[in-house]
Order: sequence, then C-alpha cells, then structure tokens
Amino acid sequence: MSEPSTAAPATRSAISLGAVSLVAGVVVAAALIVGAIAGHHVTAYVFAVAGLGLSWGWPVLIDAPRPAGSSIVLAIGTVGMTGVLLLSGHHDGMRALSAVLAVALVLAFLHELVRTDGRASLVLSIAGTCLGLAFLASGATYAAAAFHHHGSEAVAVTAGAACLGLLVHGTLGRTHAAEWSVPVSLALGAVLGLVVGLSSGTRWNILLLAGLIAAAVAAAVRRVVDADGTTTAATVAYGAAAILAPGICAYAAVWILAH
Repeated sequence: MSEPSTAAPATRSAISLGAVSLVAGVVVAAALIVGAIAGHHVTAYVFAVAGLGLSWGWPVLIDAPRPAGSSIVLAIGTVGMTGVLLLSGHHDGMRALSAVLAVALVLAFLHELVRTDGRASLVLSIAGTCLGLAFLASGATYAAAAFHHHGSEAVAVTAGAACLGLLVHGTLGRTHAAEWSVPVSLALGAVLGLVVGLSSGTRWNILLLAGLIAAAVAAAVRRVVDADGTTTAATVAYGAAAILAPGICAYAAVWILAH
C-alpha cells in the first residue's frame, strides 16, 4: 500500500500563503489611495499600519539571524517616521524624515553590536535591515506626497501600479506565461498613469512615467525577495514591501508637477 503523497497539501499551503501576500498588498494599496484622498494625516496612519506589518515579517522573509531585534529596529523606524509626518505642521515632513532614517540606521548597527551569538551572518543582517528601512522610508513618502496638490493622483497611480503588478505576478507567476508578468505589469502601470492623468486633467506624461517606474520598482522587489514556502508574517511583509517600496515615485511625480 503506497504512502499518501504530501505534494497536494504542500501545493495548497503555497497557494494559501500566496493569497495572503496578495490580500496584504491589495489592502495596503487601497488604504493608501483612500488615505491620500482623505488627507495627509490619514495616509500617515495607513503607512504606520503597513510599516508595522512589514516590520513584523521582513526579518523572517529575508531569514535574518536575529529576527526579533531586526523587527524592533524596523518598528522603531516606522513609529519615528509616522511621528514626523503627523507633527510636520505646514510642511510635508521630508526633512525630518531623513533624520529619523539616519537614527534608525544607527540603531541597526547598534543592534549588531549587542548580539551575543557571535554575529553570524552579520552582512546579511545589516543589509537586510537597511533594505527594510529603505522600503519604509520610501513608503513614508506616500504621506508626504499626499500633502501636496495632485498628491492623491500620484499616490493612486503609484500604489495602483504596484498593486496591479502584484496581482499579475500572482496570476501568471505560477504558469507557463510567468515571463510575461513583468512586461504586463509595466504596461498596466503606464496605462493606469495615462488614464488617471487624462481623467484628472493632470499632466498625463508625468503620471504615465510614475506608473511605469512604480511597476518596475515593485517588480524588482518581487525578484529580490521570495515569499514561497515561508510563514504568514513573511507573506504579509512581502505584500506590504511590494506596495511601499515604490512610494518615492509618487513624491517625485508631485515634485515634478509642482515645478
């Protein structure tokens, strides 16, 4: 009598975790878009929740040697960035955001100094935490972009393009058409920028470029990290990172539109 195969349960588990990353990404993108329409402060609160989700699972996703310490550093960075965005007053908070990022990077190195495990995989730990902080800083600029005129359009294009790319990757990534996931994502990002630009009366060429670049950044994130076969925390971080990482594209679009 043959033993029961474990292939089917493993496949179901992979699909289930993949669905978690898709849901996380869609929820973050939708919340950012709604938050940008509602205002700068609402977008900052959305970033805080998404950033804490990334902080929770990112060290697990990159297989950091001391995930708890790395999560604390990322969470402190998230709280600090949210604080300066909320307390920025009549400014978008970008200047103070750079100071918070610098402090968080110092904490990342201090975390390595207090490790008592012989500092195994030191480079991986530092690089992974710094990359997570970079994604958080980029995600925080969604709120900074929402502060400015045409910010809601820029956030909608950037977060929407990243979300469409995540959905395309989830749909085509496990099929024979997987190699088409990136080109299709880029095309959809560009089309989204064009549609939003034409419908809102904003300079469509700038938003088209923002959607294209945002889709490319999100695709690069998906290539760098892989959530297959990992935990729920890691898949949540994967979905959040894919949406937060292109955030700087929204701020760049707003800056260009203003000048």
